[in-house]
Amino acid sequence: MNSTGRLILKSIVQGKWLSVEYRNKKTEITKYWINIVNIDPFSQSLEVSGFNIAYNSKPIDLTIYYKSILNAEVIEGTFAVKNEKLIEEINLYPEKYEFIFNNQPNLSIIDYLVECNELDNSPYRTNYILVKLLDEETIMKSREYHLSEAQFETIVYSFQKQLDKQNQNSFRTKLGMNILSINTKNGLYVLAYKKLLLDINTRVLIADKDTVINREFTIDGNSLSILRYLPEEDQYLLEDFDANKNAIIDTISTYIPNPEDIDTSPFIVEIQYNNNVDLNHELNGLINMYDENRVTAPVKAFFGELKATPRRTKNYPITLIDNKINLDQLLTIHKAMKQPLTYVQGPPGTGKTNTIINIIISAFFNEKTVLVSSYNNHPMDGVYEKLRDLKFGDYNVPFPAIRLGNTAYISAALDEIRKLFERTKKVQVYEDFLIRNRKLKEENVKSLTELLELYEEKIDLIERRETIKKLLDDGMPFKYSVSIEADQLNKINERINEIGFITNESAINLLETDYDNFIKFLNYTSIKYIQKLKEPKYDELHKIIAIEDEQERVTSFNKFLSNQDNLKNFIKIFPIVITTNISSYHLGEPTPIFDLTVIDEASQCNIATALIPIIRSSNLLLVGDPQQLNPVITLDPHLNKTLIRKYKISKEYDYVENSIYKAFLAIDPISDEILLRYHYRCHPKIIGFNNKKYYNDKLEIKSENKEDKPLQLINTPGSNDEGRNVSLYEAAAIKDYIKINSNEKIGVITPFVKQKDMINDILKENGIENVVCGTVHAFQGDEKDVILFSAALTDTTHNKTYDWLKNNKELINVATSRAKNKLIMYVNEEQLKRLNANGEPNDFYELVEYVKNNGESSITSKVPSSRALGIKPFSSELETAFMNNLKHSLEITNEKCRLRKEVPISSIFRKDKSVNSLFFTGRFDFVVFKKTFSGKEIPLFAVELDGPEHRTQEEVIERDKKKNEICRKYNFKLIRVENVYARRYNEIKQILINHFSHEA
Repeated sequence: MNSTGRLILKSIVQGKWLSVEYRNKKTEITKYWINIVNIDPFSQSLEVSGFNIAYNSKPIDLTIYYKSILNAEVIEGTFAVKNEKLIEEINLYPEKYEFIFNNQPNLSIIDYLVECNELDNSPYRTNYILVKLLDEETIMKSREYHLSEAQFETIVYSFQKQLDKQNQNSFRTKLGMNILSINTKNGLYVLAYKKLLLDINTRVLIADKDTVINREFTIDGNSLSILRYLPEEDQYLLEDFDANKNAIIDTISTYIPNPEDIDTSPFIVEIQYNNNVDLNHELNGLINMYDENRVTAPVKAFFGELKATPRRTKNYPITLIDNKINLDQLLTIHKAMKQPLTYVQGPPGTGKTNTIINIIISAFFNEKTVLVSSYNNHPMDGVYEKLRDLKFGDYNVPFPAIRLGNTAYISAALDEIRKLFERTKKVQVYEDFLIRNRKLKEENVKSLTELLELYEEKIDLIERRETIKKLLDDGMPFKYSVSIEADQLNKINERINEIGFITNESAINLLETDYDNFIKFLNYTSIKYIQKLKEPKYDELHKIIAIEDEQERVTSFNKFLSNQDNLKNFIKIFPIVITTNISSYHLGEPTPIFDLTVIDEASQCNIATALIPIIRSSNLLLVGDPQQLNPVITLDPHLNKTLIRKYKISKEYDYVENSIYKAFLAIDPISDEILLRYHYRCHPKIIGFNNKKYYNDKLEIKSENKEDKPLQLINTPGSNDEGRNVSLYEAAAIKDYIKINSNEKIGVITPFVKQKDMINDILKENGIENVVCGTVHAFQGDEKDVILFSAALTDTTHNKTYDWLKNNKELINVATSRAKNKLIMYVNEEQLKRLNANGEPNDFYELVEYVKNNGESSITSKVPSSRALGIKPFSSELETAFMNNLKHSLEITNEKCRLRKEVPISSIFRKDKSVNSLFFTGRFDFVVFKKTFSGKEIPLFAVELDGPEHRTQEEVIERDKKKNEICRKYNFKLIRVENVYARRYNEIKQILINHFSHEA
């Protein structure tokens, strides 16, 4: 389906008008606003209500032909009555409308992400007017306001003017009524407004009941945050703006210098959202993949259509720049080269960047193209600098990786291309040397592959052993536990012993790498790539590089790369392209052209823009850590909930709650997730807290640090006169420490913006320029010898603030794990006791106690669902819907029964001594229990919810057979239900009726 077809479908489903350019029978091109009333599939025409905007006449009934529509744009802010019958027809009989809507992905997900992306940008006001006799109370009384002729013409003219701009620029305009604004010296910050929709036919303004909150707003090119006017502890008030409006105004009044700047005038405002990229165009690439029947494995996985791991028998050589590597990293490189999809959880200090570098080197050796991206420049700068620092003797290897992005990066890249070419164009390359080294590497593949497969098996066996031990610890009868230990643990231990010790050294030895010789090979292979610039087909690129005006040069280069053929030629010279997710849209069309996309810090990448680089590759590697920072999202959570209801989105695609990493893990149960478990950064006592609290004790601490006092707590008593969440005592103490220890590499972290500003001001006043204080987002991916953490808990700190801080795992995990040698916390212990008066366990209090006792206090584990950490991922929305229906129907059909979810098989058949490995680690999806008079619960039957993988995936089929066998052995009924019936209540109820009537 092309973009016009998609926009037609969007306007029908959402009930909005379309602006179209149309070629009539006289071949004249005219502009219409149309509301689609019906579709005639036989004549391939649309029955519409529309008008020619040049004449601004009233809408009339028209018939227009689909093939004559040149382009279309949904008019945001308009309203049209939906043809529910037509929508149902399209869903039931899609083949009738195939000429517009053919093979397609889930368009609701695409449209939801497009709208989220539009609203997840700092908006700004373009115009505002007062309309006579119109305010919030008037319009909300009936939710409709009938416009006069003059008012209507003004709004339509304004809308069309914005639509014309949208064809040339990347912004969208919304119409709304001001509810609360703040007058600043540079302009009006519209904090809250009611969205307005325009019904063209009836000339009515319709007010949305929900209030839109702008947590960030752009004025005169500068972005303002709501934090400037509303402190952290009062942010919860925005969750129900209408109920808390007066409290919000009162709080803002105490924070701004001039309370009279608060403006609640009922302006009609135009709010403009400036987007860096046309996501509509980008995600249309997904639709084209379906149209052309060439959907990649990552795209299938994203839409939940990956039913089995694609089998690839070829094993690729692994090449490394040095021997600083471990088994987890080698396994990651092996999977990245071989599998279409791999997820890597990289906790702090586990060598994510080193792994990515070696993946790039291995891909280059195997003649693969790689697109490396992330949410911002910082992680990409780290990757690029390491590649540029590769040394061959006294010289840098001219490795053919290019760093792209904004104007500055493009300009630097063009200079780099010129320098690389000038340096290498006359160097002689000996082909025999390159061929000989390539063959040598390819001969070593088999042994290393076998070793890595054994290592993967051993990890699985150890996890099985841990599961069985947990069952034993849960209190099984003595005889039974002896049986388990004899029959199962012994077999697992035998196999683990049979595999034996697999060390990092044993794997590295199999590589048999002469690193000096390999760097020489890498150097001359790189030169060979750069020398392709001599070919005539790169003349246009040379001309662009020679342009003197920087802006013209950058614009010309972006235009050059946007051409698909030019990009194909370009990556023959530079097969490794490093950029940001958003900047990836400059790279040709949204279609697979690279062999592999690697997304670093994927846990901080929002779903929408991360799809831009994903679309451009056949294979995908996501590197992230859901235990660290989430994406920075400015989209109002309340508005997000409205959009979720509007598009009927499941929680796996929730834009606010998920990163691209979390989304893929939740949707795709098939692909592998690898944990990088070797930690090399922090003093063992520093990382010990994080390991226990957030990583299920899975990290193997390899850092060697002899610091005597790695953990220090500095009590900072005293009252506070500086304002909320600001401690002058802590700021002064931090300044004093830095002055005394000026030779150390120090970072200062605080949870609060105002404390950050105060500390930076004090450091500047004291001439300290080499130390910066920031909130935790400024330190993601960074490390320092010493981290000074300023808690800024004072007598003015509210309990709401502490509630936000105390279990903020992302903040605490990242802040503490930046410290290599020392973690020093500045805390007012008296205020901490006040805020923690209820004594409930929380992460921050436990951290303070841990630091205070030099790492000797107890820590409660707090690990979310994670495959890599050995914890089962959360159930899908479908499973939840099925459980609710099953539970509800069970209460009606047999009130003496109850339902339990994820029931261990071992708890049902406690006396079984058969050798069925699934018995010890498997679970039933649901089990129905009957309660006896004595209060004992007896299992009656199990219910399994089966998806397509139960018919297509060998491993799942084999597991089902084992479940069936053990159920038959004990005459225990197992009911299997296809997941298509998960939401069909009547069918589920009938299953229960049939069962209980048969039992009777």
